[in-house]
Amino acid sequence: MFGNPAAERAAIEMTYEDTATISRTETTTGSNNITKTVPVVKYSEIICALSYSGSDKSQQTDAQNEIDYDAVLFTAPDLLVLPGDSVSLKRFGRMDPTSQRVLTFQVVGRPAVYATHQEIRVKDGDLA
Repeated sequence: MFGNPAAERAAIEMTYEDTATISRTETTTGSNNITKTVPVVKYSEIICALSYSGSDKSQQTDAQNEIDYDAVLFTAPDLLVLPGDSVSLKRFGRMDPTSQRVLTFQVVGRPAVYATHQEIRVKDGDLA
């Protein structure tokens, strides 16, 4: 199996338990010649795996609970993912049990692409 990237990729992807939709902000001009930016889905329901990196900078203040942590998303190597893309993720095929919504992240930096997978650094910044 080792030395065969296709077999290694298949083995790695068998461990993926999450699904994600990746969107990118693009500029569009409407019929009234007004230019605006809109999110455009680039990839829908792709299999992936989310790994928390342990870099949790979340904090509780008197006014709010700020969520701020880093994670890594593992996906197929043939996807073009760019810094600033948005990721909506379902863990284990379902929504977050506490909020009943999908998890959302922003891609930070350029993904590390390998023959078998890519590692995409993502950041969650939200209010709880």
